[in-house]
Amino acid sequence: MSIVPWSRTSHVVSWLAPRGKVTTVAKGAVRPKSWFLGQYDLNYTCDILYYAHGRGDIHALRDCVPVERRDALRDDFRALALAGYFRRLASDFAPQGPDSAAWHDALASALDALALEVGGSPSFVGGWIAHMLRFELEALHLLGLSPEIEAESGVFSLSGERRIPVSANVAEYLRDPTRPAKNRQIPLDAARVIGVFYQFHADCAPDVRRTVLGMISKT
Repeated sequence: MSIVPWSRTSHVVSWLAPRGKVTTVAKGAVRPKSWFLGQYDLNYTCDILYYAHGRGDIHALRDCVPVERRDALRDDFRALALAGYFRRLASDFAPQGPDSAAWHDALASALDALALEVGGSPSFVGGWIAHMLRFELEALHLLGLSPEIEAESGVFSLSGERRIPVSANVAEYLRDPTRPAKNRQIPLDAARVIGVFYQFHADCAPDVRRTVLGMISKT
């Protein structure tokens, strides 16, 4: 999920694995003849082999083979921005242990959908905001915070607690962001509502979300 320098020639690479988050050191990763060159990147899905240290949380990466590269994400800044935001949510909220498998699958599916969008075969209608809302709603579901969305009365709520009035069109769109919106304002209003919901019910960085939303809202 993240790559940071460890030394002049090595990286610390953090992964989201089906059994939890794993942090490894890729020693010599940036040397010209390193085996690790081109074998991992931020949006890759990889098979990894590492030596688990008995002490500490950082392990030695032994082998790494990319399974899904998603090279198309490099071709659009909006896709890259969304991919980074999705990784941020997964890093902040995914638990350790077997429950992280659902987060791993959700993140992989979201990155695959972004890559298809850039590649010219959209996985669903609605543009980049639809991708954001789809993953955010999935994240809320995994957190056990799925909102109740009443399209008939135009109310957005969390199990009867805080209620946010929205139009029936926005409520209907929130129930299924994969459906085409009647106009561009509906996805924007839906994104605003989800932002308010995250602000009150999830501990995340609103400034990051605002920046990403501003980037993907540009035509």
